[in-house]
Amino acid sequence: MNNYDMGFERIAKLRAKVLGGTGDAHMYDRALVVPEQYRSRGLRALIHLAKHTEEMAEGIADISGLAERLTRNLISSGEKSDMALVIASAVGRVISGQLNLGGMAVHKVAGAALYGISSILSLVALGLIKSGHAARRTQNEVSLARTRSNFDSSAYLIMARKLLAGKERLLTKVLDKAGEPGSRRNDTICRWVKHMSRHQSSVPQHLVSKRQGNCNYIWQNLHQYGPVTRSLMHMAYGTFQGINKLLVSYDKHIGTAIGNYLLNKKLGNVLGCRLGMTASVGAAAAISVPMSPFLIGISTVGAMACGAALLALILAKLNVQLTHDWKGNIQPPLKNQVFGKVTPTCP
Repeated sequence: MNNYDMGFERIAKLRAKVLGGTGDAHMYDRALVVPEQYRSRGLRALIHLAKHTEEMAEGIADISGLAERLTRNLISSGEKSDMALVIASAVGRVISGQLNLGGMAVHKVAGAALYGISSILSLVALGLIKSGHAARRTQNEVSLARTRSNFDSSAYLIMARKLLAGKERLLTKVLDKAGEPGSRRNDTICRWVKHMSRHQSSVPQHLVSKRQGNCNYIWQNLHQYGPVTRSLMHMAYGTFQGINKLLVSYDKHIGTAIGNYLLNKKLGNVLGCRLGMTASVGAAAAISVPMSPFLIGISTVGAMACGAALLALILAKLNVQLTHDWKGNIQPPLKNQVFGKVTPTCP
């Protein structure tokens, strides 16, 4: 289980695990991720409501992360994921810092309240199940109900897909108005659209020699570059993850740790995480009142870390282009590279 998964991703993995019949899932997880197994419409509604309330809580409590993901969708073509991630994260940190200027992290208070509501709804659903008010369907009925269920849907995914579709329509209109390439202005517009669009790749995947300066390609193939490029990429990744993610998203890390290590065995991953996030986000909301300047400073440091990571990425790209620091499309060595093993960022 990845600690950095969003709520709907975590529940989707648990649901797949339960439906796969592995047998080692906690009984509470089996109850809360497969609502189709119950005949009671009210019980199914409770489980659905608890899940969607948790998703709302995560989006509000981690509003900088939400802004980060949406900004990344707007500015990334899917090929330059590392640079887009860093820029988008800086935008999210600035927004998060501004929300603390009033002396209280209002989004944390709202997020903690919604996490608490989600936990209460989960406990009520489990109480009804234990008290015998949950008649179960047969396996065939469950399979049929799953085809009609919308439990796998996510408000964030629906919003992100609509946002991407709108962006692609806008870029298509820009291309149509620009006309055929030929003039310097039209060529610049076409390059910009290819850089932003997910439907038009600026550099085909198979043309490796032309992708050598792509940040995502460099990070996934560090063995093809010299020590200067590798050190700059590790510096960028270490600064971004070590300072930005760990420092700014402290409440999410604490809540996940509480759910995974303290409550997981007794309450399962779903309920344990909801209770853990209620406690951690509530604590973050409480300390935001006397420590608002400190939290603004943390967000500022996070944004500065994003700037340092972006500078390191740009220097790595320049080093590849100016010094031709690329050994070719070679296979990775068996031994560890300089500066340790590579752990690519998620696309």
